[in-house]
Amino acid sequence: MPVDTEKEAATASGMSVLPGMQAAADAAGDLKYASPAGWIELPASGIRKANFRIEDENGAAELTVTVFPGDVGGRLGNINRWRGQIGLEPSTPDDLPEFTESYSISKHRGLLVRLEGGKDSIFGGLLPFHGSTWFFKLQGSSMTVLGAEPAFREFLDSIEIPDTHH
Repeated sequence: MPVDTEKEAATASGMSVLPGMQAAADAAGDLKYASPAGWIELPASGIRKANFRIEDENGAAELTVTVFPGDVGGRLGNINRWRGQIGLEPSTPDDLPEFTESYSISKHRGLLVRLEGGKDSIFGGLLPFHGSTWFFKLQGSSMTVLGAEPAFREFLDSIEIPDTHH
């Protein structure tokens, strides 16, 4: 059943959706990608544009793809939010080269983030894209996430976001 309101979208996705976020996600369009072998594709819902689950002998992880208007707190703010989600201390701008690298996503300059926690880790992609920011976040058991790095990079390489500005 389609989600008709932002409040219903928030409930369906389990995320807190602020006013205007669902409309911005809808306006961003749909993306195309190649599903990595062995990843379980789950239905997109609310502000999630894509959703996958990975399970292996080491545990499980989830990949979510979301898009928000603007920079939603900036690069460092978003990375520090992710760091907090896996028990890492906040970082400073000087620390970023230790766990980030420039990475092309949908033929645009993005950022690849590799955050290794104890129990859980995150591989993430950040893509500023014509007034919005796309987030590609693989989070879960450290061994599962770290083992999925090649597939995560292949997934990012396959991303195609409609670009009506070029």
